[in-house]
Amino acid sequence: MPYEAYFKAATEGLIIVDRRGFILQVNPKIELLFGYSKAELVGQPIEILLPEELRSVHRKHCDGYYGTPRNRSMGVGLNLAAHRKDGTEFPVEVSLTYARDTSRGDVVVAAVTDISQRLALERDARRMETITSLGTIAAGVAHDLNNPLQIILSRAELLLAGEGLTREVREDLAVVQRHAQRASRIVDEFVQLSRYSKKTRTPVDINRVVADTLMLMGEQLRERGISITTTIDRDLPLVTGDATALERVLVNLLTNARDVIPEGGTVTIQASRIADRPQWLSLTVADTGPGIPQERACKIFDLHYTTRTEGTGLGLWLSRRIILEHGGKIEVESTPGKGTIFTIALPGADS
Repeated sequence: MPYEAYFKAATEGLIIVDRRGFILQVNPKIELLFGYSKAELVGQPIEILLPEELRSVHRKHCDGYYGTPRNRSMGVGLNLAAHRKDGTEFPVEVSLTYARDTSRGDVVVAAVTDISQRLALERDARRMETITSLGTIAAGVAHDLNNPLQIILSRAELLLAGEGLTREVREDLAVVQRHAQRASRIVDEFVQLSRYSKKTRTPVDINRVVADTLMLMGEQLRERGISITTTIDRDLPLVTGDATALERVLVNLLTNARDVIPEGGTVTIQASRIADRPQWLSLTVADTGPGIPQERACKIFDLHYTTRTEGTGLGLWLSRRIILEHGGKIEVESTPGKGTIFTIALPGADS
């Protein structure tokens, strides 16, 4: 393949730089990566593509490189970042090829690769390894902790039901009971992680998942003065998946709603086909709670992130993991003071 054709067709970004550090040529991939046109880059110092805080340091490295030039990867062991025209930054890998005595003098060809997706996959893999390890010991933890926790809870309930206790003693017992309940919830979350490692895949009716979940959660919501509205499409496609895991997702969403909605609020559950993707279905859970500020909404699916003092930070992370493993996605939309909407999209069994 002729040089020019290869240069233009390369899947990695290619930049040719002279000894002074000025850009001589870029390929279309560089224009796509950085948002600059070729005309905007040619003749500019290479530092235009670096975060501002790294530019002076990079110039010193360039001077040192030209002292003993060689083909190598750039910044081995370092986290390299590049700077787009719009001001955003992204992680890159860069390899340098030194070409001596070309028609344009001594030049360096830099091959630039955006590694954002790879790093994200590596982070997810590390998280999965961590959770898998936690899941392995979850059954043992549950066995060791659940028995004493249940004894603590039952004794606290018995004492609270008795008479002749001072107000201070009742308050102390209530604290013991509350924290024992929280510890029990944490153990339960780890047990769910352990159970979900044993996946089963069968045709699942989402309407049945909704009905079964409301049998579990409906009374709890009504006791809090929360009304439940459902809008169900009876002709939804089946989903290939794990009914118990999908039910767990809905339980997590309803539990969160229960804990934040003031008395007299409403939870609305809607299941329907997605208009432009008829073989996909949408399941939404909307509440009339206080809503979530944007800076928190973007973190709520992160492992161990919680906004509640009694929360574990595992429920929504696990929910997102379950939906992703079903080939779907879960999103949140929230406005402070106007409630929160969780939307789940899942592919039908025939999609």
